Amino acid sequence: MKMPVIADRCLQAMVKNALEPFWEAKFEGTSYGFRPGRSCHDAIAKIYVLARPNKTKKWVLDADIKSAFDQISHEALLQVIGPVPGRELIKQWLKAGYVEEEVFHATEQGTPQGGVITPPTMLPKRF
Repeated sequence: MKMPVIADRCLQAMVKNALEPFWEAKFEGTSYGFRPGRSCHDAIAKIYVLARPNKTKKWVLDADIKSAFDQISHEALLQVIGPVPGRELIKQWLKAGYVEEEVFHATEQGTPQGGVITPPTMLPKRF
């Protein structure tokens, strides 16, 4: 498992709190994932209203792209987030690598699993 240590998580939370107001203004109104004041229940309610206004539609598709977060280009992600405070820290977290069964693995792409900063870096409208 590739989870940051406590000190990294605390620092990530500080960067996330600094960036969140700026990014919130750029999110789509229909975006619900990892957003303050929004939950999966809000998303379900919205889907119900849109997909079943007259109750004639019978299906809603939920899809998950396998390894989507593992394949994200660091360069593309850094370009999308632009010159924000904490950008160099985000770059270091992306490139930090991980240790599994006492073996170090470099990370040339993808985002850290379990990182406090991961969801907000992935959700800007422009990405």
